[in-house]
Amino acid sequence: MEYRIFLADYVEWRQVGNAHFSKRAFSQKYFGSTGILYAVIQGQRDLGPKLRVRCAAALALGEKENNYFELLVQHNQAKSDLERNFLFEKLSRFRNSKPWVVRENQHKYYAKWYYAVVFNYLGLDQKKSRPVEIAKEIHPPLSVEQVQDAIDLLLELELIKKSELGYALTKNHLVSGEAFRGDIALEYNRQIHALTHDMVQDGFRRFKAYNTQVVTASDASLKTIRAKIGVLQEEIQELVAKDKSTDKVCTLVFQIIGNTR
Repeated sequence: MEYRIFLADYVEWRQVGNAHFSKRAFSQKYFGSTGILYAVIQGQRDLGPKLRVRCAAALALGEKENNYFELLVQHNQAKSDLERNFLFEKLSRFRNSKPWVVRENQHKYYAKWYYAVVFNYLGLDQKKSRPVEIAKEIHPPLSVEQVQDAIDLLLELELIKKSELGYALTKNHLVSGEAFRGDIALEYNRQIHALTHDMVQDGFRRFKAYNTQVVTASDASLKTIRAKIGVLQEEIQELVAKDKSTDKVCTLVFQIIGNTR
């Protein structure tokens, strides 16, 4: 997300195992001066349009890579929040993960908190597929009946299918989408809040991932914060989509609580 760091990493990469590579000669060849590249990396000058073209040639960027780099430079050098947020949203479109948006006719998926947990458990690389076995793996504990209830619903919604090993996912990395509103959304979030209340001590001990910040904010900055949380969620989706060794199911909670009227 920082083009200056990217350029510094690139130069370091070129120098590894190549005693003949010279940063000064590289800068002279592509930027017309021995000191320009150093000045850019150190933040002493920006990359203007002409230097960006030279930089793309120096790095041998393809079309898609060059488009991303151009947006990245503009984002890093933007002078206003409005401009930065606009460019940040464009950058996020380059991400590779393709989550499945749960349709309105599938919103029963959110009726119970453990439906999503069982769904994700079935997506793990594991050999336990019978309800009695799965129930022992879920925390907080589920009954065998609850696991069977979840499996029946997931089959009904066509989110899983029967396989030789038990069950297989038909969709990956489900997200709620903009249509997830109303009573079902409120009830699901109520269940998640109760879940975090009951598990906060255990979760803190295992993951140490609780961060709380109380701030003053305007409606405009809250809108920006929500947008950045959305981008973070996209980044997380991309990360888990690329993870080939998953071995646990986790619930991530993002929440903004209004403390004044």
